[in-house]
Amino acid sequence: MLLRQFILPLTSLVLLSACGGSSSSEGNDTYPGSYLQFYNGSSNSATTTLTLTDSDEVESTLGSAAFGDATALTTVDTETYDLAFTYTDNSGDVQTVLEDQVSMKASQKTVLFMVDNYEAPKLLNLSFLRDDELDDQFKVYFANLLAENKTMDLYISSSTEDFDDADFVATVGQNAFSEAVTFDTGSYILYLTDAGSTDVVLQSPVYSFSYETEYILALRDNAGPLKRKIALDIIGNTTTVYPLEDVNSNAQFRVYNSLNDLDPAQIYAGSTSSTPVFANVAADTLTSYTEIPHGDYRVTLTANEGASQIPNGLLTLNQGESKSLIFYRDQDDQPTVMSVKDSATPQVYDFVFNVVNVIPDFENVSIYFVPPDKTMETTSYYISSINDATSASITLPLDSYTVLLVRKDLNNNKTLLAQTDEIELIQGSSYLLVAEKDPDTETGYKISLQY
Repeated sequence: MLLRQFILPLTSLVLLSACGGSSSSEGNDTYPGSYLQFYNGSSNSATTTLTLTDSDEVESTLGSAAFGDATALTTVDTETYDLAFTYTDNSGDVQTVLEDQVSMKASQKTVLFMVDNYEAPKLLNLSFLRDDELDDQFKVYFANLLAENKTMDLYISSSTEDFDDADFVATVGQNAFSEAVTFDTGSYILYLTDAGSTDVVLQSPVYSFSYETEYILALRDNAGPLKRKIALDIIGNTTTVYPLEDVNSNAQFRVYNSLNDLDPAQIYAGSTSSTPVFANVAADTLTSYTEIPHGDYRVTLTANEGASQIPNGLLTLNQGESKSLIFYRDQDDQPTVMSVKDSATPQVYDFVFNVVNVIPDFENVSIYFVPPDKTMETTSYYISSINDATSASITLPLDSYTVLLVRKDLNNNKTLLAQTDEIELIQGSSYLLVAEKDPDTETGYKISLQY
């Protein structure tokens, strides 16, 4: 049986104070400071910065967090702070989206959760005294941050058991937290169901709770091919947030065909005797996503009366993952394929661009994203060097951009290889940019911006 201890029974309140062991309002010697952390649970938000102002009007920055991410746990003075949550808009101006206060006490850990629509977000506060008497044990708090008003049940089992053997942990409604529950350190599986149901909507992979500390399990919305489009984040004391997605969920992928001479192409995932996953994919086009079970797939491209041009490509799709496949010619002029993992964030204020370079003529090229009031030399958004047959990513704020593809020689002399018209980003779109050869352009190269 799992060893667990329920602390004080608490209702699902926005502000909790949980105590255990010898902890008191005066704090303890193990954790003498006040500890503050920020988690961004607003699904359509921009990367958000938390600024603190103390009683002497001194400002300090706690850190920044994108959706589904957190700042590091930071020690602060024991006092009351004014809070400002801000982001930088496409003009470079700092915009305040939320203001509030927090009062910090000795040995207290406070996690601030920003939730709901970013146009009018809410702030939730989970505060508790840190436990200095954990002995090969850890504590769990369960936070329900779903946008939908749904009450959820959390269960836990050892890594060698299944749901039938799992222990019930807590029932938590929207924008609320559970009481603390204590378990022995070790490896566990987490399960989520609708309140009162035994139908599992999320089963996590095995996770090792190895530290004698408090963990927060934050249930949030998620994008991609997931059963309920939810994920369970494990928030510890660092900036690293571990998203746990359903082990039984599907994955999805899409295809970009850069092979002008293999047009149209048929794309298979598995046996070529079956129906192609993508049929008649024209050159220079990006397909929509198709959802398939997670796993490892042999990818085959056929064209020109069915001849296998790429017979043994490999595509690995993990649970809940979204990927783009790019078919192109390598430096030996042989057709091949590479894959990139697409972002699972909503792409509303911040856009995560996957950039792929399939130009074998140079060791590397540079990519510049230039807003209307900037130039290549003054823009803040660029990838300074990307090698052939490699990919990189960059996050752009919502705006319009002209994209430049540039080669730099050893003397830093620049050559413009390709340039787009001004492009206005569309909210909710997942972009893919491919730098490739094109004999039909004046320079012999082009930028394909797809979504």
